[in-house]
Amino acid sequence: MFCPQCGKENEAAARFCGHCGATIGECAPESPPGPGRPAVPGEPVRIVDLARAASAVSPGLKWGVIAASVLAPIVGMGMGLYYWMRAESPEKLAVGKTWFFIGLGITAFYLLLGTEQY
Repeated sequence: MFCPQCGKENEAAARFCGHCGATIGECAPESPPGPGRPAVPGEPVRIVDLARAASAVSPGLKWGVIAASVLAPIVGMGMGLYYWMRAESPEKLAVGKTWFFIGLGITAFYLLLGTEQY
């Protein structure tokens, strides 16, 4: 059922609108706003410019994410090797091996993704 005040869809048995709180009552269910029915006057129409929406992410953010995703496995492997070679306890040895192999796995995954494009 659609609210006669705001036009939002509610459950069929609803007595009040879940969005604006208006009384829906025992009216028959209305059809949703569409091409044959004008929009509710109080509700703004939103126009989306797809060309502008596609460029919503700045180039700096794109390059930052790329750099972080490339550098993170390399840093993980470096830190893993460091803790692996200079392990003072079995826990640090286990952490070093884990970081190294996770970084190595992510790097291998990136390489596999890169080869499937060609």
